[in-house]
Amino acid sequence: MVVRCSIPAPESRRLSWGAALYVASALALFPSPQCWGENLAVEVLRLPPLRIDGRPARAHTQGLELIGGKYLVTARREDVHPKQALLLRTDAAATNWDVWDITPRDASGAPTALDHPGGMQSDGTRLWIPVAESRQHGPAVIRAFLLSDLQPGRPLKPVLEFPVNDHIGSIAVSPDPGLLFGANWETELVYVWDLTGHLQRTLKDGELEARGLGAVPGLAGRAGIAVQDSKVIGDRFYASGLFRSPQWEPGAPASRLCWFERFLEPDFNCRTVTLPRQGGIELAREAMAVSGSLVYFLPGDLGTSNRLFRVALPDLAKASIPGPPPTTTSPSAGRR
Repeated sequence: MVVRCSIPAPESRRLSWGAALYVASALALFPSPQCWGENLAVEVLRLPPLRIDGRPARAHTQGLELIGGKYLVTARREDVHPKQALLLRTDAAATNWDVWDITPRDASGAPTALDHPGGMQSDGTRLWIPVAESRQHGPAVIRAFLLSDLQPGRPLKPVLEFPVNDHIGSIAVSPDPGLLFGANWETELVYVWDLTGHLQRTLKDGELEARGLGAVPGLAGRAGIAVQDSKVIGDRFYASGLFRSPQWEPGAPASRLCWFERFLEPDFNCRTVTLPRQGGIELAREAMAVSGSLVYFLPGDLGTSNRLFRVALPDLAKASIPGPPPTTTSPSAGRR
């Protein structure tokens, strides 16, 4: 099913001079190149109901990756105590999900409080997943699992992991030159590690502000995208999330997808697109993946009815504007 998002045409009526002047001013202030992505064709895909051990289950979606035609999802299971960090897998023709509990355990084998998996990415051999406490600045561990170990019904153990003294909400991996990018809560910081877990760099403050990333509240804060999921594809760094700004006005979509070339360099290039809501749902609220010429969004929690949305990357490029998201309240700017 393909859904096209458009702005309803207004009723035909004569405008007063004041109203006409208002409309003209609005058109001048809110130009149309992006227009909230109104012409994007958004395809809706159905995923099977989530059942664990034969029973209906609920899980809070976090990350998405596509591998070998299958959808992999990280999620926090909500209907058990203690909550669990899960890795899930299904495909378009499946009627169920493969399920792995990836909650870190302590020395006694008991589950820890790290129940919040984040946005993930594969490097072709391993799947990199952050798992954190469900609180800002809480501890996290970055875990790498071999794709070959993803066998239904068999426990999944990391082949590499390292601790981080911060909540990491998403991980992107660049096999060449061998870097991991981790965004913390609200993207106040972006950490860069090598593939052994050694910190190489931390982006913060002005560096992130220049890229339109990070939503920091307060008088000394900044507007930007709070990254929910991110991917490195070739020489591009993709990030999706919700734009937050002190100048935000209710009503306009908050979802943003941006992509960078030379992300770590001062002369980076960036493009940003505003994503239309789908039935009131913010597309970039949670998980995102890039596969071939398509971008996938999984904004809702998993339960009895699950929907995945996808958009052609060329269409997103046409709807995008150069540079990071403006920090104004125009429709081409983000807000939450």
